[in-house]
Order: sequence, then C-alpha cells, then structure tokens
Amino acid sequence: MLAQELISTIVPVLHPMDTGAKALRLMNEYHLTQLPVVVDNKYLALVEEEDVMDWEDPDQLLETAPNNAFKPAIMEGAHFFEALKLFYDHKLSVLPVVSKDNEYLGLITKDNLLAILAQLNGVKEAGGLLVLEVEPRDYSLSEIARIAESNDVTLLSVNTITNPNTAKLEVLLKTNRQELQGLVATFERFNYSIKYMFSEELEEDLLKKNYDLLMNYISM
Repeated sequence: MLAQELISTIVPVLHPMDTGAKALRLMNEYHLTQLPVVVDNKYLALVEEEDVMDWEDPDQLLETAPNNAFKPAIMEGAHFFEALKLFYDHKLSVLPVVSKDNEYLGLITKDNLLAILAQLNGVKEAGGLLVLEVEPRDYSLSEIARIAESNDVTLLSVNTITNPNTAKLEVLLKTNRQELQGLVATFERFNYSIKYMFSEELEEDLLKKNYDLLMNYISM
C-alpha cells in the first residue's frame, strides 16, 4: 500500500498569515498535535502544538514564528512502511504527503495508520491469538504455517519481534479460529514454547500489540 492511498483531505491546512491561536484551535478541534502550513499548494512546514504554546503572543503570525524548519513529509509513491518509520522517528500525529514538486496532496493521520494495520493484521476477522517464543536460529515460518495448516487453522497475520531480555523471537500469530487448544498441543509436540494464548476476539489489544511490534521493528 502506497502513501497516496492513505491520504485524508478532511483535515484543514494552515497558511503563513494564520495566527498561533488559530493553529491551536484547529489542532484541538481535530484532536491533533501538528498541522501543515501550505502556501500556493506548496508544503512549507509542520507546526507543532507544544511550540505554539510556548509563544508569548498567541496572535503571532505563523510566517514570523521560529521553528519553521520542521517539515517531515512523504512522497506520494512511497510505501506504507516508510510512513510508519517517519511517524515513529518524528513522533508525528500527521504526515504530509507531497508530489515530486513538493505539491501538497493531503496528509496521513495516525487513525489512517491504525485502520490499515487493522486490515493488514486481520484484526477485524474473528479468531484467536497465539504468541510463540523461539530461538532465532530455530525460526521457520514455513514450519509454523505447516503446523497451522495440519490443524485446519489459517494464519491471518504473522509478526515477529526480538525480546531484548531473552534474545528470543516472539512470533505473534493471528488465526481464523477461536479454539486453539489443538494447535497449541501440536506446537508443543514440536517443542515450541507458547508464551501467550488469547482465544477471544480482543480487537483493540491486538491492534495495539501489532502496532507496537511494527514500531519496534522499524526502529531497529
């Protein structure tokens, strides 16, 4: 999925002649901590709430304000994972999307990202969640998939992360089945360690877990 497919045009933009007070009002209205400044459809900078709140005069114009050098953006043809990395690196609430000529096309919000993560990780699908713990040298996705298939279980998504305390891999499996006891027994026969099992549809917890896993992976 590309950045241009995630664009939201609902969120308004700021202009150089807008005041800090207007910026804060719009951020509060849209529950964001950043908004882009645009002039003649060209992206100039990203205004941050905490910076504006430090101004002595909230009616100061954006064009006269300091900190106008902060301008994270993503090209329209960039991959979804690059957007994730930028959100993580810069602690963004929004990410402007631009053309090769720096034309402002819209922005990606954190809600956009979470919705796509939910879609990619099968969060909206009914099913259970299983977390395996394996040595990195023993990790085999093909074997894990084969074990699942032998139990008539479909893997809707697979994510991995290295536990910094144990150096082992945690393998998060979202399945299409609520009942996982048979699958667990098979994994244990193959000497897999079962760290967690959730047999209820915990959509929000799963989404947050997958989001954190991706953020940790991208930051490595």
